[in-house]
Amino acid sequence: MNLGTRAILYTARKWRKTLLLFCLLLSITTLVLSGLAISDAQEEQAEELRGTTGTSFTVSRNTATGGWGNGGNGSYSTQEYLTSDMMEKIVAVDGIEGYNASIRTILCLSDVNGQWLEQLEPTGHSMVDCQFYSYSCINSEYHSLFLSGALEMCDGEMLDLSFDNGIIISKEIADKHGLHVGDTIQAVNDPFSNDKTKELKIVGLFEVVADKTDERNNYNEASYYDYANNAFVSETTMKALLENYEDVGYASADFFVNDPEQLEGIIQQVQKITSINWNNFIITANDEVYERVSSSISDTGTLITTLIVVITVVSMVLIILILSMSIRSRKKEMGILLAVGIEKPAVILQYTIETLLIAVAAFPLAYLSSKQFAGMLGTLFGKTAENVIVTTQHFTLVATLGTILLIAAVLISCIPAMRLKPKEILSQME
Repeated sequence: MNLGTRAILYTARKWRKTLLLFCLLLSITTLVLSGLAISDAQEEQAEELRGTTGTSFTVSRNTATGGWGNGGNGSYSTQEYLTSDMMEKIVAVDGIEGYNASIRTILCLSDVNGQWLEQLEPTGHSMVDCQFYSYSCINSEYHSLFLSGALEMCDGEMLDLSFDNGIIISKEIADKHGLHVGDTIQAVNDPFSNDKTKELKIVGLFEVVADKTDERNNYNEASYYDYANNAFVSETTMKALLENYEDVGYASADFFVNDPEQLEGIIQQVQKITSINWNNFIITANDEVYERVSSSISDTGTLITTLIVVITVVSMVLIILILSMSIRSRKKEMGILLAVGIEKPAVILQYTIETLLIAVAAFPLAYLSSKQFAGMLGTLFGKTAENVIVTTQHFTLVATLGTILLIAAVLISCIPAMRLKPKEILSQME
């Protein structure tokens, strides 16, 4: 009888041991496959995070190195402002995907007939109720209120340099005054001076997602205005509205990078731009969100990897113990096989085939069960079930390594018995 037949007959005859090993291999493989799928989902989340956290750096005026002047509106810093040329040179550095800079003021808005628009909750004072906290935008897509999720566009377009006289207002204000995208309104900085009044086209409407208690809202003069009473205006229009004021310009600009991991290197490249006097400007990295979330993801990934390693090691120990006990109970059989001239490698091969026959049944079934189990297990690590996918690559890896480990387990289990000669084995059974 050849060893293959003997292996099949033995696994069938010792069905309890076979069932025990089968259940153990099924459970181990299912857990490891699920762990790999969760780990891959973790990597995908990390990759997605790298492009969605809005990681940026801010270039701002260093007022400490500038002087101070006095004007009709009080004292002001004489430090140079960021210019369009400076910002274009910075954004040209590889790895920067976009930027935004804003000039902030309070604009009085009216319809085309000169009738003042009211804030969402008016006080009854017309010259106060028509005031809206306004930002000029080079690219409103990169404005902090939109990036943070406090505001969300619901109609129309974002503002960029292609718009000369555009404005974005809240949907609540638009609904209150019967305005729509494409309509025209008027804006003036100070209606009681000789400031220009400009006509603006409503190019977009936003909805308010967060409230004023949300910690994403910075505490400044804008905090006194409900989000619905904010407005976003074209760069060229804002400069025209404020042309009567000395201290007007870009005090800072935010530059957004493609890959947060490259932020430090990109900042170093920006500081090499010799046409900018860096004594007059400060660069600040804004990667707190990425660092905080990526650290959490990294910790979870480490935990998953540790669990996979622990499961594998503990499982190997259990399998070796089970096989060792099985081989000890088969000493007489082993002695007889060796006594009739069957070589030790052939006996070991038989034991290996017996174990691999069980694995051949357990591995495919584990692949099928893990497809269902991985999603449920993934929810414990904050993953959605549909994002945790067991692939054929996972199965191939686990099946290959599992086969190697099982062969190693058989060899380790056989070491004590294989050191003995046939006569010694048989004498121990007497």
